[in-house]
Amino acid sequence: MLDFAKERSFWDHVRESDEFARHRKEIKEKYDWAFKEKPQLMSYDTYFGKGDQGNLWYRQLFQLQSSAMMSLIYYDNDEYFKNLIDIIWVYCGEYSWSPLGHHNSYYNTTPEEYDPALIDIYAASIGFTMAEIKNLFSDRLPQLIKDRISDQIRRRIIDPYINRRFFWEWHDNNWNAVCMGAVGGTLMYEAPDVFLANKDRLRKSVDCYLDPYAEDGVCVEGTAYWGFGFGFFAIYASLLREFTNGEEDLFKLPKVKAIASFVQKTFMDTHTMVTFSDCNLKEGYWIGLPHLLRSIYGEDIDKLPSEEGTIMAYQHFAFALRSVLYYKKEYTADDKLKPVIYNLKDTGWFIKRGEHYGLALKGGTNGESHNHNDVGSFILSHNNRQIFVDLGSGAYSAGYHGEQRYTFFHPSSWSHNVPYFGDAAQDGEKRDRVVIEYDEATKTATYEFANAYGLDYVRKIERSFVLEEKELTLIDEFDVIEGTPITERFVTRDLPTVDGTSAIILGVKLTPKDNIIPDIKVVDAPSHTSDKTEKVYCIDYTLPKGAVRFEATIEVE
Repeated sequence: MLDFAKERSFWDHVRESDEFARHRKEIKEKYDWAFKEKPQLMSYDTYFGKGDQGNLWYRQLFQLQSSAMMSLIYYDNDEYFKNLIDIIWVYCGEYSWSPLGHHNSYYNTTPEEYDPALIDIYAASIGFTMAEIKNLFSDRLPQLIKDRISDQIRRRIIDPYINRRFFWEWHDNNWNAVCMGAVGGTLMYEAPDVFLANKDRLRKSVDCYLDPYAEDGVCVEGTAYWGFGFGFFAIYASLLREFTNGEEDLFKLPKVKAIASFVQKTFMDTHTMVTFSDCNLKEGYWIGLPHLLRSIYGEDIDKLPSEEGTIMAYQHFAFALRSVLYYKKEYTADDKLKPVIYNLKDTGWFIKRGEHYGLALKGGTNGESHNHNDVGSFILSHNNRQIFVDLGSGAYSAGYHGEQRYTFFHPSSWSHNVPYFGDAAQDGEKRDRVVIEYDEATKTATYEFANAYGLDYVRKIERSFVLEEKELTLIDEFDVIEGTPITERFVTRDLPTVDGTSAIILGVKLTPKDNIIPDIKVVDAPSHTSDKTEKVYCIDYTLPKGAVRFEATIEVE
């Protein structure tokens, strides 16, 4: 499989063409960072939490990814190939291919009682990486290295999959797609007979992954997990199509086609994407996925801005490889993205990409995979920056994915652009889906989301946006028990300027109709991507006692 990726003429083109200049630069930069330290086994103390496991874990993943990519492009460079062999040797000797936290959080086992049969998203993807590297470098790797790769894949992936069942096989989120796709791909490369014997089992996992998607193809886990989960799904589907000579083609499923077009709908402007759920605030995508999908679906997959795409995404070799293999310059958008409106009613998302601002409204429900308590919230972008923001994911830490989730700022409704009632916010329960109705004649989007709070004294929250070219009118109407305090919250990363009742952020002016002075609260929010915190500003407007309507204009320059 991927026979064209073994042709040196292809890599000569990648090496010499200006078309791939950015790819070479990004891969080389990641290689230089990764190999500031030599490949090394994780020590006992580091693996069991007494050292910095996270940094070494990611460095190892990027060492494997970047040295393989550099060895493909610069196939005559001894340094790159030597480092590739060294990091393969390290992985073959590693105590475990899954991190400490996954033993405890997902398998309720203690890593001290080493279980080589534990397959998580990392073990599966590392096994797949090793299988693809062995395939691509089959004529260059020493026989001992190839034998060790096969032995470790057999021990850590193939035999466990044959002899056990794993929770992710019937799971309905990215874990299913990553593990299923990586294990399935590994079997196709390393044990075709085992793959054929388990093809139906893998298909059941495929069905479990696709089942919770609505027909509009929205990934409720967010754009990041679309890239991660559906990325592995697409890789598996493309290999399956090649392996079966086109007889089995998952891309022909209507729901798969709908999911494939999801990310293009999340651009609120040319450089700003929707960040509902667990995303990074500066969200992007790995270039290889929409390019792979465009090669299948043609113009049904939009051209996307290449600046927002990355090559070395998610630390996985399979993604970096396909960001080169399927890249075509003509698949990228050179101009500003065109205005468009998507009302994705099956899931409850509404997205407007306009000339002067972008707007994303979140209906749907809570209790979703990677859920944030954000029903009713919105994002406003202007000049390629989120102004009223969805911060995306907070720092992944103990409790973040557990029962304490909504005590953390990012996934709670306290970090979203929704009202609260005294000390009561949304409770995270899954209830009836909130649908956004859009009247094109009046340019008004309307939805009701009181059920997201689970409060018997809050009977109605009807939110409407009137969408003009350079101005929005936000109207919230409430039905609450008399005396219920109501505060409207707006969240931004940029220090607002207060002018009377108005809050001004980077050329966007928020002004309530009534004479309400904003209260600016500052929160030090932990970053998802570092150990640092960032300042977040919450603009609170508390309604006068007895008031049950809030109206404000949002003007953009």
